Amino acid sequence: MSRIDAEAQRLTLEAENAPDALIAFLTIEHPGLADPIRVVSDVMAYSVGGVVFEGIPFGIKALTDTETGPRTQIVIQNIDRRIGQALRASDVRAKVRLELRSSADFDLSQDPRVEITATAPIYAFRHFELVNVEGDAAQLVGDVELADYSVEPWPNVRATQDRLPGLFR
Repeated sequence: MSRIDAEAQRLTLEAENAPDALIAFLTIEHPGLADPIRVVSDVMAYSVGGVVFEGIPFGIKALTDTETGPRTQIVIQNIDRRIGQALRASDVRAKVRLELRSSADFDLSQDPRVEITATAPIYAFRHFELVNVEGDAAQLVGDVELADYSVEPWPNVRATQDRLPGLFR
């Protein structure tokens, strides 16, 4: 997870009169999906590193930075049934990756919009999970959080006689 370090830089990027817009690129991966879902918070498609992100406006807030761990909520238009179907069919959580980039990094005259030069994202988080997903015909709402490994059973794999018979002679 990377953060916008300087408070002044963050305020400049979020200002109403900022010369460039912040664009969010969201990737949702799940074993039930043949290909990851890649969307961008714009009505136009964008190409980043040769990968096309479809233009579907969505809402997401910055991650919280509290003692309970980083967490946020995402609201995305329900125009693609694949994510809902994949989440219902499996008990495996979907993985979420988000990157914020500046519109100044793209040639906005092309369709899909393409990177002028490859640049690092301004803000990014990876390896988060999509949980508590609810939806209707208009939108999907879900929480994005890190996996809580403190509730995992430990040890996950035990040295039993059935698994390792050579240890029990």
